[in-house]
Amino acid sequence: MQHTMDLAWRYASGEAMERFCAGLRERRIEALRCEGCARRYLPPRPMCGNCRRRLSEWVPVSDEGTLVAFTVVHIPILDGRTGEMRPAPYGMGLIRLEGADTTLKHFLADAVAARLRIDSRVGAVWGPELVGAMDDILHFE
Repeated sequence: MQHTMDLAWRYASGEAMERFCAGLRERRIEALRCEGCARRYLPPRPMCGNCRRRLSEWVPVSDEGTLVAFTVVHIPILDGRTGEMRPAPYGMGLIRLEGADTTLKHFLADAVAARLRIDSRVGAVWGPELVGAMDDILHFE
């Protein structure tokens, strides 16, 4: 089956994501914590979804955590940062890092569904040259 997707958008990262990405350059992952309900958001966002309070307290988060959901994608995608196609299949996961209450969506090292398990322990594999972007983390394994 042939499938063509035409996607175009512009995205402003905002100050929370700018600080988050700056931390990645130093292999540091931080979440924003709500002073009202203590929920720790990763990726960080400016407002608490529960309390509607502005978030300002940064807390450290581990680069290891738990795989809470996954899928194997069979359609190649164009990587907007490199301009190259990401070959399929590839694994995508929702990962709850230690110290966070929400999940981070990222690539997985494995693309074989039979080998992936919910509640598996996973860790970030960092790239050799860090630039302050989500793809500083190559994938989780």
